[in-house]
Amino acid sequence: MDMQEKLAIRPETARAEQPVIILPRSTVLDRPRGAESEDPYPTLDQPQEFRAWFEREGYILVRNAVPPRLCQTGVDAFRQEVLHDRLGFFERHASGKFERHVYTEAGFMKYPIMNLQDLPLKKHAGFRRAGLNVVTHPTIQRAFIALTGEPGRCIHTMYFDGNQTTWAHRDGHYIDSSSDGQMIGVWVAAEDIHPDAGRFFVVPQSHRMKVPGEEGDPNSPGYKRLMADFVRDGPLDCLAPRLRQGDLLMWTSMVIHGSLPTADQRHSRRSFTAHYVRESQPYKWNVRADKSQKTTRVNRVEVVLHADDASLAKRVRNHVRAEWPRVYGTARDVWKRMRLDA
Repeated sequence: MDMQEKLAIRPETARAEQPVIILPRSTVLDRPRGAESEDPYPTLDQPQEFRAWFEREGYILVRNAVPPRLCQTGVDAFRQEVLHDRLGFFERHASGKFERHVYTEAGFMKYPIMNLQDLPLKKHAGFRRAGLNVVTHPTIQRAFIALTGEPGRCIHTMYFDGNQTTWAHRDGHYIDSSSDGQMIGVWVAAEDIHPDAGRFFVVPQSHRMKVPGEEGDPNSPGYKRLMADFVRDGPLDCLAPRLRQGDLLMWTSMVIHGSLPTADQRHSRRSFTAHYVRESQPYKWNVRADKSQKTTRVNRVEVVLHADDASLAKRVRNHVRAEWPRVYGTARDVWKRMRLDA
């Protein structure tokens, strides 16, 4: 067993290794049904058609939105500062907790990092800066204004290296604008995404339909099973476009989406994700009790910070976790054992 395999079975990551529902669907499309070309999408130079497509289909694709050099800068910074940080704790999408890396068989980071804007500047300044430059790029701002008529506030970010096989879901069941359904997700391919890498999929027009039983806990196995069944057996297409470095996919918070299982573990799925709401509207968590009011600005975009440092104890915890991860990990293990023994 090599070092990466040892790291992959650490106790603190065992919870994240729960099985994910796979979509055994053989009719995944790479272009909209009936389209004669791979790119039937209106462009930003056609603002009315661009918005009409998004409102009808629930998503839209913008080719060459972000310069490849910016995407590559983000990937290089991740590989230099983050990928091999085997002791560090990073907030994860799958669990919502701070956990060490789990690696795939090919050595990719399996579970994405959440909220790049909260990464400690001392250790990860280059990756934080490069990632935020991607997700706040002027083309993304222009596209958001074309869809909503006003600038956007970035409320959530992520970076994917490998593929965790994200379950089918609606973002609005977790986080949304104060006006339900008006948050917009953005996904930027940080490299050419191989067809076998576990591509991002979207279910066009699903923002207009309800799935029976979906009102339950969005983190529950029942919810995930219902969504997976709808994508597999429902009346709508499952679309996984071929995406190249710098391409941008945008979707409404109520359209169902996720990622296909990886067919070839040798391929990464490097990408940056963010969620935006209109500047005139607050955002809300549907799975948390409160939300942060702290922000910073990147490329003139307001970006919400989520680091929980409202008390001295939490500031000390965050500092120890960032600067002395070995000490933090040991203390956390001791605390867990004490709670189990109590």
